[in-house]
Amino acid sequence: MQNKFVQKGISEIQKYAKALLGNKNYVQKKLAQDPNYFTKLAQGQSPKYLLIGCSDSRAPPNELTETDPGEIFIHRNIANVVNMTDLNLNCVIQYAVEHLKVHNIIIMGHTYCGGVKAAMQQDSVGGLLDLWLNNIKHVYEKNQHLVNQFENENDRVACLSSLNVREQVLNMWKNPIVQKSWEVGHPVMVHGWLFRVETGYIEELQLDENIPESLSDVFRLHFKSAQQTAQGQQSKQNDDQLALPSLNSQKFQQMQSKLVTEFRKYSNHSQDCNHEMVNQISGILQNDPNFKKENK
Repeated sequence: MQNKFVQKGISEIQKYAKALLGNKNYVQKKLAQDPNYFTKLAQGQSPKYLLIGCSDSRAPPNELTETDPGEIFIHRNIANVVNMTDLNLNCVIQYAVEHLKVHNIIIMGHTYCGGVKAAMQQDSVGGLLDLWLNNIKHVYEKNQHLVNQFENENDRVACLSSLNVREQVLNMWKNPIVQKSWEVGHPVMVHGWLFRVETGYIEELQLDENIPESLSDVFRLHFKSAQQTAQGQQSKQNDDQLALPSLNSQKFQQMQSKLVTEFRKYSNHSQDCNHEMVNQISGILQNDPNFKKENK
């Protein structure tokens, strides 16, 4: 028994050491490509996206998207849940939106998700996990008729994973930090992805373009500017002068959708996003009446 314990311990230490050895190899490869790589990395980060993903070890965002450190700001939890009371998540969202100034938030789920699968069952997984999985059970409860139409369990899990991403996208739109970003002139878009473990491809989910406009009044918030808060007794005229310009989120959504459509059209004929492609798409957008109106 003791020998087995020792052998098991040695085996686990070897696995641990492999991770540190991998780091040394990683550093050597990066320095071979660019001797100043880590010096540049230490100068700061300016990620363009915030990604909320699952903690599953098979779904590493940077590797799946071929992005380098510094390009994606990442938060991960079991089954990529956007929970309004999760202080950790909300701190990440606030820092990403208000300080890093990201304009795109991505919710990425995946097939073969253990958390989603567990949420579909009645067997307890114990303690805090049961509480956390209630977030997904609510999604399952609302959509059982869609999920249970599939005979294969993996297909049911994939279906609920997709529905869960959609639900978390909606939760993100309800988030006060995201809503406020529009009020202060920093529009944030929310996207839904489903990573298919069995193929390696990411599926971009088609979401309702009017989610921001169609939010229930129960969740729609109105914010006072800093000046209004400090000088609550000011006249409406002064308030109008101090208030930041509002944005029409529906038109911005339409422009975003058009941009994505045109990009896909041109990218089908080219492997690279070159300057010619960018110029062509820019020309199309600049001739769009909505675009002109927004930029007058």
